Amino acid sequence: MHQLTHHEVPTSGKRYPIRVLCPGWRDPRNVGSVFRLADAAGLAGLVLAGSTPQPPNAKINKTARSTVRHVPYHYVADAVAYLERCRAAGAYILSLEITSASSSLLDYQLPPAVTTGEQEVILIAGAEDAGISPEILACSHHSVHLPMHGQNTSMNVAVALGAAVYLLVNQLEAGAGKPD
Repeated sequence: MHQLTHHEVPTSGKRYPIRVLCPGWRDPRNVGSVFRLADAAGLAGLVLAGSTPQPPNAKINKTARSTVRHVPYHYVADAVAYLERCRAAGAYILSLEITSASSSLLDYQLPPAVTTGEQEVILIAGAEDAGISPEILACSHHSVHLPMHGQNTSMNVAVALGAAVYLLVNQLEAGAGKPD
């Protein structure tokens, strides 16, 4: 066994119908991390909203390691208006937030229209310090969370997104609707 070089790592080129919405993030390093995640997991893209830092940004670029050139992204000033448009167009809005009605991602099942590829997911990950606002939560079809077993009740947003995205991608892989 040996560690593979960059050029030896096989990539599939798959794309999954998941867009990550990042409303009101503050740390450009977290934004860079989500660019890398979106590239690695084959996500449809990113939506940076409100005060979230955007490329070009040296800290984003350093953490993203050139993925800003490959991952589709755009900026919206108003996350609620964006979500209302997406929901009206048929997207499934999913918040990554511990709420009174959230489901553990270890048990949660995406709706059949998502797993068959008929419906896009907008996955929302809230700001580092405040989470997802009540106005944005109100736009969501459902909220999901990662179980917390320690003393803390939250994780770094980029780390939590990494776990959540791969749990969701696993469901899409297992579903009837395979990625492009």
